Amino acid sequence: MFVLVACDVEIAGVVTTPVGEPVAGAELSDGDCRAVSGADGSFLTRCARDSYAFVVRHPTHAAAEALVDATGAMSPPPVAVQLTPWPATPGLYLEPALRPLEPLALHRTAATDEQRFCVDLARVPEASGPVSIFDVHAVDWRVYALDAEGCALRLSRAPGTSWWQPQGTRVTEKGREALATGRERVQFELEPGRYVALAWYDGFLVPLEASDDTWVGWALAAPGA
Repeated sequence: MFVLVACDVEIAGVVTTPVGEPVAGAELSDGDCRAVSGADGSFLTRCARDSYAFVVRHPTHAAAEALVDATGAMSPPPVAVQLTPWPATPGLYLEPALRPLEPLALHRTAATDEQRFCVDLARVPEASGPVSIFDVHAVDWRVYALDAEGCALRLSRAPGTSWWQPQGTRVTEKGREALATGRERVQFELEPGRYVALAWYDGFLVPLEASDDTWVGWALAAPGA
């Protein structure tokens, strides 16, 4: 299956996984220059410009970019594009290697006017820069910076009420992109430090054991990252 656009420069190539398996149905686009890979992963298109920066997308794979320099050449060398399949196992993953995040326990301590949800800092290595997360279930994950004591969240009682309110802020979400039904790619803007992700409605508000003050979270930086 090929998409052909009548123009001057013939651009051909193949889209595969990192282990060499062909990826059919991958869409390559740069403005009005487009192509779709066939059953064997190959693609062919014709366009009029001298250079291209194709965005390559597939609903079950992480996106990639393919740069093509067609200056002075009617047919530049074949383009090889690799797309990494999204994980099939439910959970959270770090890009670009798509390593799963490390689960860890948050322990709640409660006082009259404060509740704290904290982790062992040694379990959470430093993270820096933008972090991309793949969430199979696309539930409401929230990312929190750990303070100097390893606390992801502190709640204080509002004066004169029985209501608890959070101290500190949620990490800013930079972007969210729907990949397929029930799947999202979420990117958070992080400064250097330690972070955890909490499944707000699907896990954090429910302790691991009914009689235990222990919740579950995930480390945003896997060991060795």
